[in-house]
Amino acid sequence: MSSRRYDTARVGERRKAKGVALRVFFYVFFAYGFLYMVGMLGEQAQK
Repeated sequence: MSSRRYDTARVGERRKAKGVALRVFFYVFFAYGFLYMVGMLGEQAQK
């Protein structure tokens, strides 16, 4: 019984790690996109 509980805990940890990695990917992706957009708007303002 304890081995089964250990397996479910391990799966939960993997799911948490996957969720954190996905969240970090989205944060980086959107931050890059936002900074790119700000740079493009800044270039347009200089003209």
